[in-house]
Amino acid sequence: MLPYHPALRFKQGEYIATARIARDVQRHIQPRFILAPPKERDPEKGKPLTEEEIAVLTGERIAKHWPLYPAYLDARYVAPHLGDEGLKALFRIAQRKNEQLAAVASVQDLFNPIFREFLRTSGPRIAIHLPYEDIDIDALLNGVEAAGCKPSECAVFLDFTKAPLSMEGVSGSVAGVFDTLGSVAQWARIIFQASSFPSKNPAESDGQCVIPRHEWEVFLAALKECSVAPNLIGYGDFGPDHGEIRFRRKGGGAAPIRHLRYTGKKSTIVVRGKETGKQGDVMKAVCERVLNSGEFAGQGYSYADDMIWRVAKGLSNAGTPSMWREWNMAHHLSQVVKDLGMLSGMSFAEGPVTRIAEQFALFAEPVEE
Repeated sequence: MLPYHPALRFKQGEYIATARIARDVQRHIQPRFILAPPKERDPEKGKPLTEEEIAVLTGERIAKHWPLYPAYLDARYVAPHLGDEGLKALFRIAQRKNEQLAAVASVQDLFNPIFREFLRTSGPRIAIHLPYEDIDIDALLNGVEAAGCKPSECAVFLDFTKAPLSMEGVSGSVAGVFDTLGSVAQWARIIFQASSFPSKNPAESDGQCVIPRHEWEVFLAALKECSVAPNLIGYGDFGPDHGEIRFRRKGGGAAPIRHLRYTGKKSTIVVRGKETGKQGDVMKAVCERVLNSGEFAGQGYSYADDMIWRVAKGLSNAGTPSMWREWNMAHHLSQVVKDLGMLSGMSFAEGPVTRIAEQFALFAEPVEE
């Protein structure tokens, strides 16, 4: 079942999470990084990026945070601003920093000659983003040929964002899409990507709610119902986030919501703090509620779990909104990799944890002899 293919906005919280998770988890992930458009304010620069900065900083961040393992770079939101020459610079720099980085193209992009320049020398040479509702087999196969590839050299990201995942029997429809693609060619991999998370934060102020992981359930059922070999089908989601990619407009937006999204085996709990009060106190209470939710996987599950525990115990500060996204994502990535690993009988070691005694020892009085 592994590797796991999450679709991740290439933002600070997300790429730091991928870099910091445990190595035995990290090596089973092949993310689709989705670049934000230039109108999005870059948190490190404090302003929207120029075309040149998009190319250079994307390469630098890949080199720093994801240099060793395969990944896919989706530039569709920046492409209209960069143009063909800007795209060439972007992929030239990024693929130098990680030689296992493949470009993501739409079917229409496959007919653009510049995408031939982004092909990797080994497979998958390119990936194709394909919304399930827009499948045109003839256009897909013609596009692959126009790009100078064979289907067996292409990964296909099947995007089920708009699918009614909670509807009974939807897994049969998903299996049918798998079978349709699998019957016309052998692909490097057919990758399911979907999310059940709502587009707006579903929890009320100082409340919490549970979001079922319908995408996970539908994938497992469709895998059993389709005729494509399981090793040719991959799983992906959008982390604990909605599948419709939206970026804030230039100048920012509303104040960040104080909350955490914590993924369990069957559902994600959303714990939201009060809108008033000191941020540190509010987020400490949020972390305490995660610990007491019945879903907390333990300190050693991931570094994010240890941080949530530390904040709950008053041993660390409450962090920033970007760090909360990072913790949400780091735990989620760890959860899904371990879920997929269990299907193959794999196990993962516990990570290092903080002990309260270790903290107090730092301030212990010297012992007189």
